Amino acid sequence: MEWIMRRPRQFEVSLKHLRAANSVAVYGSFTAAAADLGMTQSAVSRLVLQLERQLGVSLFLRSTRNVILTAPGREFTASTQRLLDDLGTQVDNARALGGQIKGRLIISCLLSLTHHVVPEAVLKYRKAHPGVEIYLREGLGSEVYEDVRSGLADFAVGNVTGLGQEVVADDTVQESCFAILPSRHPLCGKATLGLRELRNEVFVSLPTGSGLRKQIDSVATANGIVLKHSTVVEQFGTLFDFVAANVGISIVPASALPPRAPRGVVVKRLVSPTLVRRIGILRLKNRALTPAATGFLDIFRPLFMSASRR
Repeated sequence: MEWIMRRPRQFEVSLKHLRAANSVAVYGSFTAAAADLGMTQSAVSRLVLQLERQLGVSLFLRSTRNVILTAPGREFTASTQRLLDDLGTQVDNARALGGQIKGRLIISCLLSLTHHVVPEAVLKYRKAHPGVEIYLREGLGSEVYEDVRSGLADFAVGNVTGLGQEVVADDTVQESCFAILPSRHPLCGKATLGLRELRNEVFVSLPTGSGLRKQIDSVATANGIVLKHSTVVEQFGTLFDFVAANVGISIVPASALPPRAPRGVVVKRLVSPTLVRRIGILRLKNRALTPAATGFLDIFRPLFMSASRR
């Protein structure tokens, strides 16, 4: 009898599998991931399922409404995102030597900067580098930090306090906060406002998980003031609209202010005590920025510094 020795089956995971899983992780949707990859939804689902079978773990919890990363999925996609980014960096570097910058740029950013500063930077960058696809993730401070720590984002703009050893902050700025009032509010006649003058007002505020909200409440408490957060919204655009509609007043950082005050809103500087927050450009300590990210920051940096120093 002739015995035939068979080699054990190799671990067959391709870049297609990794890109499919990471695109689903970024977009939180098989449909959106399919559009991003230029594939059918069934093809993306099949690749992710094959990968899960090879790994022996579920990377995603699936329902009819959404797709959520499991704990193993979060760790795996964070690691493979770094691998894909490193590979992409090498490709981008080679292209940059030939005078072209292409690829995808993932930016994670605090909500306050996404209404005015980032759009202006994107517009200027798009004219210079039309071959780069930009994906913007908006979130609270903790979400922005996790995006850069996990390697999901090329860089982030977020709070610089409490950073881990793997994340560094560049171009740190200290920005002031301002009170915004309905245009017919009795306090509009004052040049500046103290926090104590706002103690009886009702506020339109960001969620309790917001770093800005935590800081405002902390300073208020330290001064014996309890603010009345009567309405909570998740976007600065909504916050300005609610203040203009006389729902309440609010406090926002300088970077959230448009070049001109929105109609129906009056902006007043806060003094006694002053409210400031420290933000900066966050990146992984041991990962070089891609040419696409470097090019964007060259445009974004002066706009960011200017908006934060009003």
